[in-house]
Amino acid sequence: MATNWGNLLQDEQQLEELARQAVDRALAEGVLLRTSQEPTSSDVVSYAPFTLFPSLVPSALLEQAYAVQMDFNLLVDAVSQNAAFLEQTLASTIKRDDFTARLFDIHKQVLKEGIAQCSGATDCSREGKKHI
Repeated sequence: MATNWGNLLQDEQQLEELARQAVDRALAEGVLLRTSQEPTSSDVVSYAPFTLFPSLVPSALLEQAYAVQMDFNLLVDAVSQNAAFLEQTLASTIKRDDFTARLFDIHKQVLKEGIAQCSGATDCSREGKKHI
């Protein structure tokens, strides 16, 4: 189904309604940032910036992104598996950001206990987990 973007972009009322709905959805989905007025409070937040419509990207830049995607994915994977590097790199963030600190605590607990998965299709150990 083709969309006539030109008509939508010219209808200011419809555009404002779309923007309002998008902001409500962002808030409901947790696309949030703390405000500069209350940078340490999770009670006062605003939605993170976003765009309503797709942005044009020059094909040369898109090809550049495709070219480095595999290497970037390998880098992210390697970093995610280097606990000492992660802890050192995130140390100052963990001290100041409760969310990141909780995520890192979960990460350390998983490293300590090991990755476990139990599936209804497999035989699980007495504890209900099958270590992989």
